[in-house]
Amino acid sequence: MPAAVIGLGAFGRQILTALRDSPLVRLVALADRDRVLAERAGREVGLPAYSDIRQLLSQTRPAAVYLAVPPREAGEVIFACADRGIHVWKEPPLARNLEEAVAFVRRMEKARLKFAVGTQGRMGPGYRRAWQLRQKLAPIFLGRSHYLFNWGPDLGWRADKVSAGGGVLMDAGYHVIDLLVWMLGLCEEVYGLAPAGAGAGARTSGVDTEDTASAILRYGGSCMASVVTTRCSGPVSQELSLHGRGGSLVARSESCILRDVDGNVLDRLSQPASPLDLFRLQSEGFARAILEDQRIYECSARENLLNQAVIEAIYLSDKTGQGESPARLLKTHRLTSEQCLRYQPREIDH
Repeated sequence: MPAAVIGLGAFGRQILTALRDSPLVRLVALADRDRVLAERAGREVGLPAYSDIRQLLSQTRPAAVYLAVPPREAGEVIFACADRGIHVWKEPPLARNLEEAVAFVRRMEKARLKFAVGTQGRMGPGYRRAWQLRQKLAPIFLGRSHYLFNWGPDLGWRADKVSAGGGVLMDAGYHVIDLLVWMLGLCEEVYGLAPAGAGAGARTSGVDTEDTASAILRYGGSCMASVVTTRCSGPVSQELSLHGRGGSLVARSESCILRDVDGNVLDRLSQPASPLDLFRLQSEGFARAILEDQRIYECSARENLLNQAVIEAIYLSDKTGQGESPARLLKTHRLTSEQCLRYQPREIDH
């Protein structure tokens, strides 16, 4: 499949590296608004380099684009691809807000194109094992997820809400929210805190996006879950745990341990996988869905509307001081959680 990589920051370079040796993808071009950066990367990998994205699309005619640009710049590329019949894989977040996310999804679906989001955490062997084992815990009454790391003082465009849409919730938080939604479905109500500047420590002024956020998600019955995330405290730590009457499990990207209610180990997986491995698995899965014209495929943008609704509810709850409903936010766009899961596979590979 002929494909192009657009956006050559840290994540774009990861995608470029992951795709270079893929048996499913033939890279035809790359692009970045920074002409010097694009030309240097093009020379390194022997590909045509562009700073004008529309020129790339018209001259190289990729079947798909792997997109890793700041959220403010994504809309222009997505609509240009929709106009030209080009499928899109996008680095998270799906969009800066739910309204923009819905517009992206509907435009791509109107053009009958596949559109996926790079929630590559789902490709981690530990999280995939957790997804397969979660029914053994039923009914689940508690979920916990966190993603903690230290970005450093230079946030760049991530410091600006207009450019980024939000702060750590749109970055690290997006991935752990995705894992909870994948495992447990859409919650009924969210209670969240995401104040701009919280936990910033010695951060310089001029940042209007949140550095730290937390939320409680209430599900039907007696199930609840927590989300905690910050970009101001290392070392890097990401983890998901689920607790139910059948026992508990604790998962990270590379491991998963299932225990009974007394803490005895019932199942253990340890399978290291590098970030590059996860990028490769997900990007090739998307390529395969296009090549085989699969109707059902993992990590569709439509499914990611659930993540956007939860994040929007957290931001809204931070403002109102009360619980907010992601389902109600979806309803304002004439959507239900079931409709968002239209392309979700019922089963996944190991």
